[in-house]
Amino acid sequence: MSKMVLDLQQACLEEKVSCYNLLLRAYAIAEKLNIKDMADFCTNEINGYYDIEDKLIPLYRKIHVNAEAYKETAKRWEPISFPAGSPWSMSIIVESVAEIEKIDQSKREMLEVRLNYDEQLAIYQEIDMPKPLHVRKIFMAAKVTSILQIVRKLILDWALKLEKQGIFGEDLVFSDEEQNKVKDVPSIQIIINGNVTSSNVAGVLNDSISSIQTQRKE
Repeated sequence: MSKMVLDLQQACLEEKVSCYNLLLRAYAIAEKLNIKDMADFCTNEINGYYDIEDKLIPLYRKIHVNAEAYKETAKRWEPISFPAGSPWSMSIIVESVAEIEKIDQSKREMLEVRLNYDEQLAIYQEIDMPKPLHVRKIFMAAKVTSILQIVRKLILDWALKLEKQGIFGEDLVFSDEEQNKVKDVPSIQIIINGNVTSSNVAGVLNDSISSIQTQRKE
């Protein structure tokens, strides 16, 4: 007979099973067992973190990026140096797991984000530089797609904790005894650092996956 928790563990070990699918399975288990923190985690990863305060977003979704400005006189992109601790050297990846999986499938090596006028103006003021035509952030695609492996491992760790407490979910049903054991299951451990950036920093990836372009040196 099928056991939900063991099936989830097995799925975590199979690369062919998408991270999105793992999250759906984990969400179903969390809802059946009324484990709110795990259900919320799955919901955020499935839907994306668009409406979540920056300080509540997991640290693994905050990445270091490089920035470049296009100098018209030189006809090339040139690096921008930010002061130590500048929030502009960071970006928050708010995209859903399904969108990140599309990036992974694209096999791109580098990604870029073009900044809008207000974002560029804020950068000009911080580093006191003449206004170029364009500013962009560039970073390795692996910094984004690594989120998938982190989420997969978090789900696996949680499923293993359920097993240790004798919680299996046979044929999609959890017994009263299993329900009573939930209180002894440790919470999912997600590192959150609220000091990486502030909510008004617009260095976040654009909502649309189509806005993430392959970075090409010009």
